[in-house]
Amino acid sequence: MSDIMPQTTLDVIEKTQEYLDDIKDHVLNVRKAWEDVKVKCKDMRFICDDFYYFSIENSIDYHDVSRLSEQEFIQCRKAFYPAKNEPRFDTSEAWEHHKQHNPHHWENWTKIKPGIDAGWEVHCAHMVVDWIAMGYQFGGTARCYYEKNKEKIDIPSYAIDFINQIFDRVYGKCKSA
Repeated sequence: MSDIMPQTTLDVIEKTQEYLDDIKDHVLNVRKAWEDVKVKCKDMRFICDDFYYFSIENSIDYHDVSRLSEQEFIQCRKAFYPAKNEPRFDTSEAWEHHKQHNPHHWENWTKIKPGIDAGWEVHCAHMVVDWIAMGYQFGGTARCYYEKNKEKIDIPSYAIDFINQIFDRVYGKCKSA
């Protein structure tokens, strides 16, 4: 047990509730983003084909459920919503667990080979939905997020083409300079 104790049990409960609210808001934003994508991408295979559609629908239903796991919850709550006098927590192990247990993170699905397993398209579409949801929460767009971070996001060219098709339908085509 740490020498530094939180100020009160109620403070820990309050911070835990704030973190749960954050998780809930993100999950609701993912649902909203998925509804938007379904309408705007209605002519794309991942919406028209039942296998892709219901695979994504199922993964959206369980989006980031690992955030409630013992490997992630307390570590992230203490890192992002620390109670008074509570030391911040290192989240590196929790983040690794999160990426490994949520295939919509590019670090996970990029290991899938196209033509052998169709899962990459399901997880890639879910990734874009997640990015759109983050834009609802923090401002900006998934396209801006990708453009700003693409040097750090190691995804194959076929997936870049795919996400740009989704971006074009959700945000409109990019204007040439």
